[in-house]
Amino acid sequence: MDDILFGNNNQATINRLAKRSYRANKQRNVFVTITLFLTAFMITSVFSLGCSYFETYQMQQIRAMGTTADVAITSLSEEQYEELSRSSLVSVVGVSQRLGSIDTSGMDDALLSITWIDETEWQEHRVPTISDIHGDYPQAKNEIMLPTWALRAMGIDDPQIGMNIFLSYQLGTDYQYISDEFVLSGYYIDYSASRAGNRGAAYVSELFATQTGLPFDGVSTAMISFSDGSNALRSCEKLKRKISFTESQSFEIVPIAQSNSTTIVLPLAAIIVFIIISGYLLIYNILYISISRDTQFYGQLKTIGTTKRQIKRIVRSQIFRTAVIGIPSGLIVGGIVSLGLVPFAMNMMYSSDTELGEIVSFSPIIFAGAAIFTFFTAIIGSMKPAKIAASISPVAASRYTEANTRSYRDHKSHRTKLSRMARDNIFRNPKSAFLTFASLFLGLILFLVSAGLLSSLSPDNFVNQWGESDFALTYSISEEGNLLTDEMLQQIETMQGIENLRVTYSASPWPTMDVIYDENVFGKYIDSLDGVSGLDLSNAETRKNYTDNFWSGVYGIDSRYIEELNKTLDKPIDLTAFEKGELVVLPAMTDDEGNLLIQPGQAITVVGESGEQVFTVATGFLNADFQSGRGNERGTAPDLYISEQAIEKLSGETKIFRIAFDTIDSSYDKGIMEQLQSITASSPGITILSRYEKQQEMAGYLLTSRIIAAGLSAVFLLIGIMNFINTMVVSVNTRKHEFATLESIGMTKKQIRNVLLWEGGYYWSISFLLLATLGTAIYIPIYSAFRRMVPYAAFHYPVISLLVVAAIVLLVCLATPVITFMQNVKQSVVERLRQN
Repeated sequence: MDDILFGNNNQATINRLAKRSYRANKQRNVFVTITLFLTAFMITSVFSLGCSYFETYQMQQIRAMGTTADVAITSLSEEQYEELSRSSLVSVVGVSQRLGSIDTSGMDDALLSITWIDETEWQEHRVPTISDIHGDYPQAKNEIMLPTWALRAMGIDDPQIGMNIFLSYQLGTDYQYISDEFVLSGYYIDYSASRAGNRGAAYVSELFATQTGLPFDGVSTAMISFSDGSNALRSCEKLKRKISFTESQSFEIVPIAQSNSTTIVLPLAAIIVFIIISGYLLIYNILYISISRDTQFYGQLKTIGTTKRQIKRIVRSQIFRTAVIGIPSGLIVGGIVSLGLVPFAMNMMYSSDTELGEIVSFSPIIFAGAAIFTFFTAIIGSMKPAKIAASISPVAASRYTEANTRSYRDHKSHRTKLSRMARDNIFRNPKSAFLTFASLFLGLILFLVSAGLLSSLSPDNFVNQWGESDFALTYSISEEGNLLTDEMLQQIETMQGIENLRVTYSASPWPTMDVIYDENVFGKYIDSLDGVSGLDLSNAETRKNYTDNFWSGVYGIDSRYIEELNKTLDKPIDLTAFEKGELVVLPAMTDDEGNLLIQPGQAITVVGESGEQVFTVATGFLNADFQSGRGNERGTAPDLYISEQAIEKLSGETKIFRIAFDTIDSSYDKGIMEQLQSITASSPGITILSRYEKQQEMAGYLLTSRIIAAGLSAVFLLIGIMNFINTMVVSVNTRKHEFATLESIGMTKKQIRNVLLWEGGYYWSISFLLLATLGTAIYIPIYSAFRRMVPYAAFHYPVISLLVVAAIVLLVCLATPVITFMQNVKQSVVERLRQN
């Protein structure tokens, strides 16, 4: 408004001034452009990782559970279905009918129900949890749709739409099996089977369901998504107050774990904030020093009538010009790098759930957000310097000089030490000193976090969390005969470089035995299975039918497993009682709150060939995945581990089921793997499990992680170093008249160089002191959050890397001011004194 009132609104002139000023500050422009480039680049990468994490987490959760519904209501009546459909509390209600089950003998331990679901349930709750759907949902009476894992269990590796499949099944509570021929109408990948232990559903048509004659309320379950999905339990209580339900009906809330947002949000938010602050400090410092240097220029502009608004426009125009180059280039490079960085990071964070899939997010929103944040950083960083430039008066500008040479004369007269002079130089402008320290510290802390976290990815931890031995040989429960022979065991025992060999035995020919069901012992365990893959155990009759067919895999393990377990227990297992066959050891099984499903001291009765034998549950529990990797052999009861003597008493004949051992050191691994492959060549059913192969798989990740660590750390560190270099270069340039004055009163060039060396040393020592104290305090909680995302990470403080960086930064801190000074002293003292 002032421009217009006073007739000074020459936009073309202002633009020309801004353009010339921009061209005259090439060094500053380069620094600002690089700053905006790095800021956009890093924010793009961080946003891509954060969005990918959340989308992958959500997808894996619903895939593992097999439904997007919030709750299942059993024994649904038609009246209740109508009321639920009209309720404002419910957004989606689908119907699932469990009609019976398929005879899965010969299909490992698979459990397949015959299920019909309506169109709403299929489209809204089931389709989002599966993938690679081929064909369509069944329509004709004899059509069926199956998951690919069930087809493979049937021996069908290449399913074809329209192929005939012979199945034996039972309906309702009638356990007389019917043999029938079905036509495969469709198949798909079902991910919930990996969580539920090969329990799933074979989908049939509505016509099939109708012709069974089973009552609606006897087989139907309502699958509900609430309008307010934030608290399913609270919504269930509201629903119970509006609709009448019977006491026999149960509300099974789908136990999808809620994402702990602090696990990923806080670290990513902290990194973004650090990046923005670093960018802000660098832009602000560059412009602030540049404007301080150009004070007389802005004062002269004020003298000829340029308004405050126009001067601000000149400053901001220069930022816009650099932003046009820096931000788009940062976004492009950030997107390209993220194509490799984000998939790698997702593989590392979700290494144990790769079968559930991953999502790498490159949404336009990410790039828009990164551009906005970066531009916002540039604008905020330029506001204060622009205001300072606009507020300069012509009189102050004509008298302006940044140096206070009088203080030096005072110091000189008192023979002040050069180190004190350097300290006073740094802190005579506290604001500039703070900004320089802050930006250098932020660059260092970002280096510490990136280098520390990425180097904490421990391959040893990764493989140690997998399995109980360095090598293990085993086979699937469905394999007949003794695949692992005594001759193989003898050959392995004579191999050089092995130790801690342990053998697991089972009954022959099948390692399964009946278990007497006891509600007091197994009740909570059965409760935990309710609702898994459509298994409705809330119905008393269904529960009884399930528990009447109660069996388990029973294995005789080496006593050394118990000795190892005892080292981790406050109350060790009685080894003598275990070897006598009095104790049974179970894998750890807990509910959602971490409570044991089966308690120590309870009695379990196993029915073997020699009759019944009672075992007492031991005081310690094995890992939940103990002796994993041998296929899907879980029975209706949990696996039971007893002593070798006990398995021999229960079974008339035993066989070797697993051979496990460790190696003396890793140098033997490759040779042992080759020997094992040779020993088992004639038995393709034997699986060789080894940490050696896992380490080989990790080799690629390690190389990539080191490259990423070096790249990210260098980028973060560069931000801080750039700010320091820019600050020192501009500072020395603006003080060249001051240095000339000092020389004129008797100070030597060597003394000035020493003062500058002391200044660089102060910047270095204070920055690293802050890093060692405040930086470490910041790094530890960030690592803790990272550890929750990547369980196999091992705490690592990158001491060696920091020492290398400390040496590099020290060199930069010492060399930058001295080199800049030497460039300025090529002229004589008289010539430099004549320059302003």
